[in-house]
Amino acid sequence: MRNLKVALAALPFLVLAGCGNDALEGTYEATTTVMGFKAPKQTWEFSKDYIIANGSKVKVDEWERKGDVVVARNKDGQALINVRVLDGGKRLEGVGGNDMAKNEFVRVD
Repeated sequence: MRNLKVALAALPFLVLAGCGNDALEGTYEATTTVMGFKAPKQTWEFSKDYIIANGSKVKVDEWERKGDVVVARNKDGQALINVRVLDGGKRLEGVGGNDMAKNEFVRVD
């Protein structure tokens, strides 16, 4: 439960984007660091329509890509996750938010 709370608390600090072909699809191992403390690694899945974090599924209505930053938005246009795409999509890094929470994703599939 604690891991899910950390993941949900970090969600607003991230943005994953992609309209149609811009959607980052795949399975990633996520590491969240909050105020210097690392949470256990989690599995995140990104698809055209959903973001799934440790079994919690969030509907994505729109993906937006601006340069190397991708944003996933819900039906109200609210950002769900913001990430910078690194190494051709093999790594993602959470952007925005503040320095207290850092999110890194490494593709595993």
